Amino acid sequence: MADDGAAPPPPGTRKTAGVIAPPPLLPAAVIALAEGLRWLLPLPMAAAAGGRRLVVAGGLLASALAIAAAAVLELRRARTPVEPWKPTRSIVTTGPYAFSRNPIYVAFLGVQLAYAWGRSNAWGLLLLPASIALLHWGVIAREERYLVAKFGEAYLGYRQRVRRWL
Repeated sequence: MADDGAAPPPPGTRKTAGVIAPPPLLPAAVIALAEGLRWLLPLPMAAAAGGRRLVVAGGLLASALAIAAAAVLELRRARTPVEPWKPTRSIVTTGPYAFSRNPIYVAFLGVQLAYAWGRSNAWGLLLLPASIALLHWGVIAREERYLVAKFGEAYLGYRQRVRRWL
């Protein structure tokens, strides 16, 4: 890889978080991988049979979607974009953001759990750490650096009060 000689921007001058990809694509790619592995090398889970399995998966999915919807609603109320490739306008600390700094990413993991349980695919569970790692290093760490640079003590205080995940 060639070095273009450009120095990184000074702290606080970055306009966005610089995430590696739209965040929903990361767990979606892992789910696709789990489905491919399911086809190539089936690894069923010891899950409840039929209807009960689907009820649990449906509950997980409904919970994940409710968390994501509540989080998006709070961001909209604060008039700050959901998309991390757009400049953040404010720190949201209400609704699900009072309990988790990343409720939408928690919801993504809930969707992956619902998928794994509903499809009885252990690969979906075994690859959960891959989704967590992709979200952490590809999105969250970048967002947190950006938010510290942009909001300083206000974000640092929020970060001390509220857990990253749950």
